[in-house]
Amino acid sequence: MSDQASKIVFAVAEDGTVGVKKIELGPIVDGLRVVRSGLAPNDRIVIEGLARARPGQKVEAEDGTIKAAAK
Repeated sequence: MSDQASKIVFAVAEDGTVGVKKIELGPIVDGLRVVRSGLAPNDRIVIEGLARARPGQKVEAEDGTIKAAAK
């Protein structure tokens, strides 16, 4: 997603609260976008239901899979 000045993702904290993380994007490699900075290896990112997620909202996180875009 983008806000007015940067690229962002919604991250889910340990307590289930949605927050915003600013990220820096890199190139696409093997169909997936590289995130150069802004994320830690253990961050949980919202990948489904983005239209319903709001910062500060409590959610119940589930594991998911990110797949490369079809060519």
